[in-house]
Amino acid sequence: MAEAIEAIVTQQPGSKTYLVMTAVAYYAGLRPSEVVMLRVRSTELPAEGWGRLDVTEADISFDEPGEPKTGPRSVPIPPVLVAMLRERIRQNSLTAPDKLLFRTRNDTMPSGSNWARAWHRALESVGQRPIRIYDCRHAAATTWLRAGMPLAETARRLGHSVETLVSTYVGALDDEEHVGNQRVDSILG
Repeated sequence: MAEAIEAIVTQQPGSKTYLVMTAVAYYAGLRPSEVVMLRVRSTELPAEGWGRLDVTEADISFDEPGEPKTGPRSVPIPPVLVAMLRERIRQNSLTAPDKLLFRTRNDTMPSGSNWARAWHRALESVGQRPIRIYDCRHAAATTWLRAGMPLAETARRLGHSVETLVSTYVGALDDEEHVGNQRVDSILG
C-alpha cells in the first residue's frame, strides 16, 4: 500500500493532494466521505510520535457537511501520516482551524473520479490490480487485525460495532488458525 500511495504523485498539480487523501484513507481507515471533510482543527499532529484525527464530519451530498455515517470518533494515526499532514498544512499555509485540508486550486472539493483515476494509475504503475479508494479502509482494517490489534479497538477506529467488523473481515485473515495455534502454544509453553 505504501508503495502504491507514493506512486500517486505525477506532474499533475492535484496528485499530491490525492496522495495525502489516500494515505488518510489507508493509515487512518477513514471513509472517502470523511477524508474530504477533514479540517485543520480535526488534527493533532505532534512533532514526533503518533497523532490523532477527530472525525466529526462527512460529505453527505456534494460538499455538504454532515455527521459521519456511524457518528463522530477519534482515530490515532501513525507518525508517517502525521508527517504527511503536517507537510500538507505547511505547504498550503492552512492556518485557520475551520479550513478544509483537501481542496482544489479553485477551492472546491476534489473530484472522486479524478481521485479514483490517480489511484488506479498508481496501482497499475506498481503492478497491482485496481481497487476502490474505499478499499484502502478495508486494507487498514486488515493491517490492524494482522498486527494483533484487538477487535474492539479496530472496530472503534473504523466506527463499527465488533459484530460488523467480524462479519465484514472474517475471511480477510487467511492464516488465523496458524496464528491462533502459535499464540496458544506460547501460553501452554
